[in-house]
Amino acid sequence: MELVDKVLRGDEGSAARLISMIEEGRDEGYEAISLLFPYTGKAHVIGVTGAPGAGKSTIVDKLAISFGRQGGKVGIIAVDPTSAKGSGAFLGDRLRMRNAEKLEGVFIRSMAHRGFPGGIAKATLGAAYVLEGLGKDVILIESVGSGQTEIQISMICDSVVTVLTPDYGDEIQLMKAGLLEIGDIVVMNKTDRPGAVEAAKDIEFYLMSHKKQHWQIPVLTVEAIQGKGVEDLIAALKLHRTYTVENSQGSSKKKENIKRLVLAIFKEEFWGETLKKIQDKAMFDDIFQQLQNSTIDPYKAVRMVMDLALPTE
Repeated sequence: MELVDKVLRGDEGSAARLISMIEEGRDEGYEAISLLFPYTGKAHVIGVTGAPGAGKSTIVDKLAISFGRQGGKVGIIAVDPTSAKGSGAFLGDRLRMRNAEKLEGVFIRSMAHRGFPGGIAKATLGAAYVLEGLGKDVILIESVGSGQTEIQISMICDSVVTVLTPDYGDEIQLMKAGLLEIGDIVVMNKTDRPGAVEAAKDIEFYLMSHKKQHWQIPVLTVEAIQGKGVEDLIAALKLHRTYTVENSQGSSKKKENIKRLVLAIFKEEFWGETLKKIQDKAMFDDIFQQLQNSTIDPYKAVRMVMDLALPTE
């Protein structure tokens, strides 16, 4: 495929077109991924997650600049909230990455999450493969920051950075959001605010007392706007990268994440294909009519839909 050849030669315009094809769900886009896949697996894929307003975009911007100045070829995927009118990305994150965009070797792509679990578009994985084929050795994925379901980001990324601010709330709320569960590195941003250092120490104590793995999650203090603490974050990311490559615990976690990712995508694909096959059948509408008339309960309706979707011989 000519488009794939151009991507492998480093043509960013071709990469952008291919990512658009993948976003649109076109078969040609996913066929291209099959051709690109043998060239993937070497990049360090880094996820940056956290609540909206935590400073994720600024941190990604600073990381991209730092990696770029060290000679790295950086790709950024900014997963923005989906526009209610056009189903496209708002592009707000990209506007906050103008400094990185000016740097040679940095490629930025904004994508709409389209309601996929965890704020990660189904196409984001494909986009990451395209960026690897383009020759990027560091890929930064900024999630939309949608709370509990952010755990999905860990399926795609080698390292996950959880960004918090001093007003994060108590540990129960953090655990509910799943933020501490998925982070390989925790960053306390906006340290110019009162109580930031104390909050970071509280999180560090909590993580040490609840340690369940060989990797001890570091808690770093950062003032992203000023660039303070970014180099410490870079060092922690490189250390974690080494851990995942060389440590059996790290490699086994990655294998499990790949399995979970495939099953998550399978769930989305299976649901979409199954719904297309059954929603035009008369029995499908009849089931919901019975439910509306209270002649069957919701659990019975589900069993009937299952029988319709997966009939037994």
